[in-house]
Amino acid sequence: MGLGTYSQSTEQRRLSGMIERRGLQTGLSTLGMLAFGSPFVGIGGFFTLAGMKVVHVNPSSVHAPYWVLAAVGFSFACGGLMLWSMAWKQFQSNRRRALLQARHVNEPALEDYDWDPHGFRSHCWARVAKTIAGAGFFAIFLSMFNWWAWFAAGPLMVKIIVSLFDLILVFVCWQVLVALSRAVKFGNSRIEFVHFPYRANDQIVVRWLTPGGIRRATKGTFTLRCVKEWTESTGSGSNRSQTIVHEEQWSGTWSLNEPEDFPPGKNLDLEFTPPADIPITCLSGTQTFFWEFAVDLDLPGPDFKESYLVPVY
Repeated sequence: MGLGTYSQSTEQRRLSGMIERRGLQTGLSTLGMLAFGSPFVGIGGFFTLAGMKVVHVNPSSVHAPYWVLAAVGFSFACGGLMLWSMAWKQFQSNRRRALLQARHVNEPALEDYDWDPHGFRSHCWARVAKTIAGAGFFAIFLSMFNWWAWFAAGPLMVKIIVSLFDLILVFVCWQVLVALSRAVKFGNSRIEFVHFPYRANDQIVVRWLTPGGIRRATKGTFTLRCVKEWTESTGSGSNRSQTIVHEEQWSGTWSLNEPEDFPPGKNLDLEFTPPADIPITCLSGTQTFFWEFAVDLDLPGPDFKESYLVPVY
């Protein structure tokens, strides 16, 4: 194996790309999240049913095609349902943690997260489903603005802005195709924990089980990193939006120096020795830190890119 180059970085830097929320807390209570999402579901549901002509509204008050009204309502309802989903996940996490605190008094890892002590498995098809759902929601959301820009004689500035967002939609659809091609080619993959949990200040050995479909990589990296997660709010009032931020605190990277074969089922053990002052895993607290093992391989066709949570406590 040509993993001859190892490097470490203590520089704090923001990660980009497809950011996935890892923490189990939202910053609001479960009831608060339900209450916050309820108006979106209620108002969105009403407009959706009105657009479908299930609920009668005065036709003179509708100044757009009924399908536009349904699209507006569906977008609002989906936003509320997403908040409800987050509240449900937080409720399940809090209930599970309360049950496990009595059962695993001396093991904070099992109190913090629903770990499989043997390893961590990726869920590529679930990621494909989320990507498709996100692209579909974005397309429905843009449909009403496209109607305004191109069929309702919208001003030039509206046409320019909508065109830019349509280009973003094209990129999102491309990401759907990339995720689907990776799922078909590689399927789910897995790492095994040599120890569970890994202890801070000790050597960490991650065992990666090669999935099918890789065959031969020309170059690539295997990275263990500690990441801080939080949510940033931008805008104000009805224009306020929230963005998940991942900031790398430390990373250790093995680099593939030469082309290498990766037959399916091949085990690859990689050793990392983090410094002593790096935060430990905390997925259930108000401040989220997590450790992940990321694999990035350059291949003919779709590249292999996957990350796995690692329990460091």
